[in-house]
Amino acid sequence: MPYTAQVLDAAPAEVQTGLRHAAPSFSHFTILETGRAHGAFQEPLDRFNWLAAGGCLRRHRIDTASSETWSELAAAWRAKPTWWFGVIAYDAKNALEATIESRHGALSNQPDWDFYEPEWVVQCQGTLLTLHRPRSITSTAAEWWADIQLRAKQSRRGMEDRLKSTHPPVRLQSEHSEAEYLRKARSLQAFMNKGDLYEANLCMRWSGQGWADPIHAYQSLQNRADAPMAGLHKSPEAWLLSASPERYLSIRNEENGQVAYSQPIKGTAERHRPAADLLASEKERAENTMIVDLVRNDLSRVARPTTVTVPRYLQVRSLPTVHHLVSTVRAELRSEADWISVIQASFPMGSMTGAPKIRAMQRIDEHESARRAWYSGALGYVSPEGECDFNVVIRSLMANADCDQWSAWAGSALTVWADPEQEWKELKLKMKAPMAALGTHE
Repeated sequence: MPYTAQVLDAAPAEVQTGLRHAAPSFSHFTILETGRAHGAFQEPLDRFNWLAAGGCLRRHRIDTASSETWSELAAAWRAKPTWWFGVIAYDAKNALEATIESRHGALSNQPDWDFYEPEWVVQCQGTLLTLHRPRSITSTAAEWWADIQLRAKQSRRGMEDRLKSTHPPVRLQSEHSEAEYLRKARSLQAFMNKGDLYEANLCMRWSGQGWADPIHAYQSLQNRADAPMAGLHKSPEAWLLSASPERYLSIRNEENGQVAYSQPIKGTAERHRPAADLLASEKERAENTMIVDLVRNDLSRVARPTTVTVPRYLQVRSLPTVHHLVSTVRAELRSEADWISVIQASFPMGSMTGAPKIRAMQRIDEHESARRAWYSGALGYVSPEGECDFNVVIRSLMANADCDQWSAWAGSALTVWADPEQEWKELKLKMKAPMAALGTHE
């Protein structure tokens, strides 16, 4: 559906806060909060300070993806390019690679593919706010903003009323003991020693029951993480609160055509340690290098010859609780390729699988005890012009619609050099912010 644009005369920070609080009033809602400066560094790929969407004109939901349903979704967007917001679950991989499957049952509230065409989109670029809505809507931008403010007020009142009721606190607990994790990690390393694979991302789930306000939890999570690829997403069945530091895929329309960028993170250290130690670590550099090679290979499937480059390699990014090693891979797309082609060639992201990719996914499925669902999938948007931006769903909390069942995951990159006991400590480090956001402390 064609959209028209109007300038919204309001303070960006006020609108951003109002939209967060209005989220519960919409069946579908997404706010993607990129564009954050970290120290002196400003990421060049950040197109917007933040981008939000809500309401649902049409939903594209696939519980269990297959090659047939993937083709139908691709045909739907290509026939009518428009705004899409939503989540691709990790297990959508099964539709893209015939040799891959999931031995664990699907989660009904976290489908493999869940996108919607919104009733409105708001872009924030500096101090400029732009409201996009279908041409058939005749109300003004000021009237839209007044409605958001009313929704936010009513939603806050509803949350306050629920807080007055007696609710057990959320207690997130690991579903695996340290001993169980070490056994699984060493099993994967045994396959590495046989030459079966080089790297694997082994993930563990934390879960718990108890009610929490999703807006407060998201704000608390982001205040702790200050994540550059954060986002809040609501569907009729679930909430996703993401404080992700990682960009999976960004596509930009540039002078010579469409260009794809991916920024894999591999290499993590506690914030109190010198960043130079992370950069000097042979193990951490090797992890990042292997995944950069994997991403280069994935993007080469849809890129023009000789255009896959690594313009930024092994950059240290420092966040409030951790340092990361980040590399940027760039590819100029072939004329017939689009965002759908790139996802088909590169999903799931190499930083969450391992190398070689297909074998790593097979071994991961054998060792993990639950379906990842939205975790290590991607949250983001697609524009009518075919541009897109997707994060990697890590450092995130997932909840059911009633916000009384919660889960979170953390992953560890295993190589033959990895110390499983140190990797277990890294898992717990990564879980600190999500657990603290819900008031859980070990």
